[in-house]
Amino acid sequence: MPTILIMDDDPDFLRLLGLWLESEDYRVLSSHDPQQGLDLLDQESVELVITDLRMPVMDGMAVLQAVQTRDPDLPVILLTAHGSIPNAVEAMRAQAFGYLSKPFSNEELQTLCTAALAQRHASRELGKLRAELRAQTGQSILHRSPVMASLVDEISRIAASSASVFLSGESGSGKERVARAIHEASARHNQPFVAVNCGAIPSELAESELFGHVKGAFTGATQDHVGLIRSADRGTLFLDEIGDLPLAVQVKLLRVLQEGTLRPIGGKTEISVDLRIISATHQDIHALTASGAFREDLYYRLHVIPLRVPSLSERPEDILLLAQHFLDRESQRLDRNILGFSPEAMDKLMQRPWPGNVRELENAVSFAAAVTEKGWVAGEAIPDAGRQGGSSAFPPLQDAKTAFERVYLENLLRATDGNISRAARIAGRHRTDLYKLMRKHGLAPQLFKNLEERDDLS
Repeated sequence: MPTILIMDDDPDFLRLLGLWLESEDYRVLSSHDPQQGLDLLDQESVELVITDLRMPVMDGMAVLQAVQTRDPDLPVILLTAHGSIPNAVEAMRAQAFGYLSKPFSNEELQTLCTAALAQRHASRELGKLRAELRAQTGQSILHRSPVMASLVDEISRIAASSASVFLSGESGSGKERVARAIHEASARHNQPFVAVNCGAIPSELAESELFGHVKGAFTGATQDHVGLIRSADRGTLFLDEIGDLPLAVQVKLLRVLQEGTLRPIGGKTEISVDLRIISATHQDIHALTASGAFREDLYYRLHVIPLRVPSLSERPEDILLLAQHFLDRESQRLDRNILGFSPEAMDKLMQRPWPGNVRELENAVSFAAAVTEKGWVAGEAIPDAGRQGGSSAFPPLQDAKTAFERVYLENLLRATDGNISRAARIAGRHRTDLYKLMRKHGLAPQLFKNLEERDDLS
């Protein structure tokens, strides 16, 4: 139950406002004396302050300044029966969340309270996420969850070894990221890290791509080719989806592990290589071995240190941290001032099962950033499962409609200076319908006052 602190020198109005807010399931603290109200602020956990602008001894602007000194992210709504353009301009420039002139409707106040509390929640979570991201700067694996903390500890213990590591885990869970973390924590960190997706190499080219060839070894071999294994010499070779390697190539890879040498296609001499091999698959490697699709002797050579990378559903504590990391990166790339995720967006991120794991989350956040111009990412900007559109330039129709609806409302409120009656007439909707749409998108009319124009008029 959110706690709202209200201050007004009119006892009757203060009582009525408190009763109405309590009827909307808010916990209310009230004071007709601003200084006593600020004392309550020091003693209680408050999510929103609503204060009258005109009060003796200490007015609403002084209260606003005092609140901001204590907690810059605590939203403040100013109320007054003496509404004027200069007051509005001054209040909004002083970073008040909103401004209402008495008399106001319950709908207007409820819309503003909902938006203010949503911002408060999002600001608090954003602060926590940013602090954790700063604390983990330079780390290969961002995490909050105990299961990932355990994996990170395991990585630090095995990094110094040159023994082969076998990673298992679902597709998109971050196996390559774990492989890079092992490499970066090892004595080989200044040497190459070469990642190979074995499933993406055509079987007829796999031997040449991995082991290289000499000029003239076959038609089209117009020059020597070093190969990926030699490219990783003295460093780390990561073989992802190793279960897709052809059996003939598995035999040659086994020799690399046993002897530390390889022979390029068409070559006459063995070439020494010194590398650490990390392999991974999302398949059941035991089933592949039992069926003869994967060599058992190679399996034991690769499976010296087994590590399992958990799925994203097993580490829900990491979802928002990773999402904010991806959002900050996309915001910078797109040169947009996107702050973070709204409470609705956070809920949607946390409720989604993420069968595609971290890769799916990254794609969803990239889509959300693409349809968010600035401010907070709305819940509707998070695509439904399987609907981020892949590489398509066109978002799903419903997502495009939702994004357009929000932009339309923002432009409409900006054009009408936040006047709901005028906006409703232009949109051809009832005021109640417009308020519902605004609540849906977390918008408040006070956020769209044309302050510069008002200042000129004043």
